[in-house]
This record gives sequence, structure tokens and C-alpha cells, in this order.
Amino acid sequence: MIKISRELFYFKQLLLRIGIVLLAFSLLRLMFYFFNSHFFPGESILGILKTFFYAIRFDLAAIVYINSFFILSCVLPIKQRRELWYKKMQKILFLTFNAIAIVFEVIDIGFFKFAFRRTIGSDLNLFKNTAEMVPGILAEFWYLAVFFILIILIINFLYNKTSLSQRAIKTLFLPQTIIFISSILIFGIAARGGIQLRPLMSITAAEYVDDMRLIPLMTNTSLNLIFSSQQRFLVEQNFFDEAELDSIFSIEKRPASQRKFQKKNVIIIVLESFGKEYINSFNNAANYTPFLDSLIKKSFYCKQSYANGLRSTQGIVAITSSIPALMNDPLMFSAYQSNRIDGLARLLQNEGYSTSFFHGANPGSMEFERFSKLTGFQNYFDRNEYGESDYDGQWGVWDEPFFQYAAQKLSEENEPFLTLLFSLTSHHPYKVPKEFEEKHPNDKDIFRSVRYTDYALEQFFATAATMPWYENTLFVLLADHIGKSFRPEFKTKKGVFEIPIIFFEPNGTLRGDQCQVLQQIDIMPTVLDYLNYNRPYTSFGTSMFDTLFPHYAFMYTDNVFQILDENYILLLGDQGVIGLYDHQNDPLLKINLEGKFPKIQARLEKQLKAIIQTHHHKMINNELYLKE
Repeated sequence: MIKISRELFYFKQLLLRIGIVLLAFSLLRLMFYFFNSHFFPGESILGILKTFFYAIRFDLAAIVYINSFFILSCVLPIKQRRELWYKKMQKILFLTFNAIAIVFEVIDIGFFKFAFRRTIGSDLNLFKNTAEMVPGILAEFWYLAVFFILIILIINFLYNKTSLSQRAIKTLFLPQTIIFISSILIFGIAARGGIQLRPLMSITAAEYVDDMRLIPLMTNTSLNLIFSSQQRFLVEQNFFDEAELDSIFSIEKRPASQRKFQKKNVIIIVLESFGKEYINSFNNAANYTPFLDSLIKKSFYCKQSYANGLRSTQGIVAITSSIPALMNDPLMFSAYQSNRIDGLARLLQNEGYSTSFFHGANPGSMEFERFSKLTGFQNYFDRNEYGESDYDGQWGVWDEPFFQYAAQKLSEENEPFLTLLFSLTSHHPYKVPKEFEEKHPNDKDIFRSVRYTDYALEQFFATAATMPWYENTLFVLLADHIGKSFRPEFKTKKGVFEIPIIFFEPNGTLRGDQCQVLQQIDIMPTVLDYLNYNRPYTSFGTSMFDTLFPHYAFMYTDNVFQILDENYILLLGDQGVIGLYDHQNDPLLKINLEGKFPKIQARLEKQLKAIIQTHHHKMINNELYLKE
């Protein structure tokens, strides 16, 4: 007969020792909070306890990664586990790996006041480059060294105390094999942080906190380092000294408006994969968006308008936070995902706005829920909130019913409100409801889905027009990125970024197309400017109403940076300028003018390098916001 308690002996001992490290991480978090409490918002004791409770999920994930070799040694179904040499080896594994992790946790207690985030992989270069400062740092933070030693002594003491009496225990191979497989599954789930779509990341903490400044308190340094070690890091660029750089480009905006702030509602409608190619107003060959074309005639728009990236995750960051996609990884999946961001939602929330984000996708889609909270959106609505009906069988809820759902939900919002509504149906594989497909049997799939989203948009505006908030609302309509291209002019380095950006007010105040160049990161400063916002903030973009500042669009793809103005586009590679084109007269970008217009080339190159240097420095050093 199998004795369960005997067979679970090694597993129980393992759980006790994992509990030791969990206790140590909790003590480290308490110390972290004690020395940095003034950087966190004023929270009640209950709020802090809640943060510490949810932090267990992050600590368990980190602890499993750190102790993976130790865990494996404990559950392997081998008889050597009873040997003294094996036990000594296990203790060395346990103390060594946990001591290394605790070193970084302790360092972050002091380092946080400089970085305002948990340490990531690229910060290790900073430690390496400032080795000569170590004696001074140790002198200032001597108490952290004492605390480190104390934690290690406690862990060692408790490890010895959890050496359960073995009494020459004999286990059976089959039960031990089952326990081994079960343990791998259990600890694998713990390392992922659960069975959700993606493994635990720093941005996941946004689910549990109301104030994003609490995220570093909930996460831990070990998990940050483990996650960021898999990411690509930016490298500081030094094209200009600080004074010259500030004279060329700065993300600090200090509005001087003396006009009264307008508490208008703002609805930003982001159309999935909606390039200009599909819209008749921008491409006379298209005829799939009759409603949008009719709206454009009553709106303000820019003929030269561009996305800052080629993915939804890049577009949403640019639109909501005015941060361009000038690196390989989208911000929300990059090593810099824990950086503080004060986006449009947070700025307007501070002015008394209700903020909400609508996306009919399945829960967890592209981490939009967590990123939206990170940037200040209070409420998030997806397929989970909508319910099981109207499911397209793949991505989420059909656009038309979900748009109606959003319109009704907005009638429950307190005004003024800021809302982002992100469409879904015009995404590959371009499915539409059966009855709509039967009405348009001759359309290509992609064009039919665009036509359907245009119809959903028409129905949304028909419903919105009956709402009391409609007349006091600024609508901004644009795409996250382009969709599949068919015409050659939309396949060039310029064409793959061409999207519509439209501003509509029901009272007809905004009309025309008299603007220079507009890009997604200009949405935030344009909206703030239109509302007469007069507080300082950060933005890589420029208000379209600012006629004193030259307007550019800049992007990054395939390891090439590019910048364009009304007439020219310049491409910058690792070795310098690789192309200059007159995109007005050469729409297919066939004639490379590099070196033929030195003044134009020098101006664009200088501006682009200043933008790159600023972006990389601010991203690396967590300076994407104005420090209080």
C-alpha cells in the first residue's frame, strides 16, 4: 500500500523552502516601500496590504525561475536525494541563486530614487560603467549591506529548520515519477504567473493598481531582469551635446494658452488596418467608405497624414501617449514597458474627465487592457464585458453591434469624457456577418470588411447624434496602420505609413484640409491644444494648429529610420543617409537624390538624429514624463 505522506516528503520540504524565499521577498518589498514611500501615492494601510497580496503572484514567478535548478533537484525521482553530498549540493544551489537575486533586490531599494522603476537589463551597463562609484555608494547605503547579510542569515537559518526528519525513508519510483511530472506542471504555471495567454510581465501589475506609480512596488527586480534579458535594448546616441539637442528638439511642451479650458468630450475612433488606399477622398480608385467620405467633407483633415508604426501595438502607443515606434519592439512588449507614461487619458483625467477604452477583441488581446490602465484609462470594455453574442468566431465582436454597445455605454459616462473606440472587423481574415457578405458578394474579402466597418461607423454616428453628449464632442478618426496594399504608391517607404487622420465636430467648427504633415503622435498635442490645455506635459508630436514649428513625420522599419516633410523623405541607416526622395514629384520613390540637395538633406538628417537621440535617452532613462 502506498503511503501518500511518505511519497510527498520531498515535495513538502520543497514547498517549505519556497515559502522561505517568498517570506524573504515580502521583507524586501517592505524595506523597498519603507525607504521609497515618498515616491508612491498616499495609500491606506488596506491599500498597501492589497498591493503586497497581489505581489505574491509576481514573487512566485520570480522565485520559480531563480530556483529552477533547486526545484528540479528536489523532485527528480532518484535515490541520491537521501545522500549527504546531494543535500549539501542542494543547499549550495539554494543559497547561491537566491543570494544573487537578493543582491539585485537590495540594490534596487537604493537605486529606485534615481530610475523610478525596477532595474532592467540595460541598467546593468550603468552599474558596470560606474564601478568607481561603488565605495561611495556603499558608504551612503551601508545599511542595505547589513540588511542583505541579515536576510541571508535568516534564509540559512530557516533552511536548516525545514530539514524534515527523513528516517531512512524509502519511496517508490512510479509515485515519484507522477509527482515529478505534476511538479513541473505546477511550477511551470507558477513561473508563467497563471494560465493566461501571455506569461507574467511588469505591465501585468496594471490590472491590480489604480495608480500606476504603485507598479514598481507590486513587481520585483528579479522578474524584471529575467523578462528584460529576453528583450532588445536601445543604445544611447550622442549626435549632439545637451544644449544643441534642446535647441533642435524637445519633448517638453509648455503651453501658454490664456483661453479658458474647454471641457469638451473627446472620442478617438481607431479603425483597424484602414489605409488611405481604401478611401475615395484620398484615392479616387476606391469606393468602399461612402460614410467616411461624406464625413471627411464636413471635417478637418490633412492630405499628408501618417502612422508612426506598422502594428496595432505601435499605433495605439503613438495615438494615446504621443510616443513614436523608433525601436524594434512595441513599447508594451519591450524591456521598457514599466516606464512611467503620462498619456492623454491621464492628463485629461487630472482635469476631471472620465476615461474609457473600447475594443471588441477577446480578453488579453495585445495587452491593450493593461496598457490602457498604464496610460490613464479608467475603464476597459472588450468582448468579456460585451458578452457571448455577436462573436465573429475568431477575433471578437463584430464592429456594428460593438459600436452600438459603446454608444450606449457612453450615455452612462459622466461628462466630460475621453473615449478610445478601436474597431476590429477589418482585420485579417476579413470576415463579416453572413447577411452583409450576401449584400456585397463581388467585393474582395478585405474591401468587404472595410465596407462593413464603414457601415458600422455610420450606424454609430446615427446613434451618437441622438445622445445629449454628441454636440459637445470632438471626434478624431484615424487608422492604427495600413492594411494590405494593392496599388504601387502604397507599397513604398512612404506609402506603407499613409493613413487618414480626421477631426470632426458636429457644429461644423473644424473644416478643411489646410495643414502640413500630420502623424499619429500629433493627436495628443492637437487635442490638448484644441481644448486650450495649459499645463506642461511631454510629447514627441506637435499640434497641427502650431504654425510656427516645422511639421515632420518620422518612423522606423527594417532597421531604417525615416523622416519626411511636405516634399522630401530621408532614410537613415546604421552607416548614415541611404536615401533622399522628392515624394511629391516621385511618388514611387525611384530617384534617389542623396547628396544632390545638401541643405535639405542636412536639415532632415539633423532633425531625425535629434529625435532618435531624444527618444533613446528618454526611453532608457525612464524620462518620458515631466518629473514633479
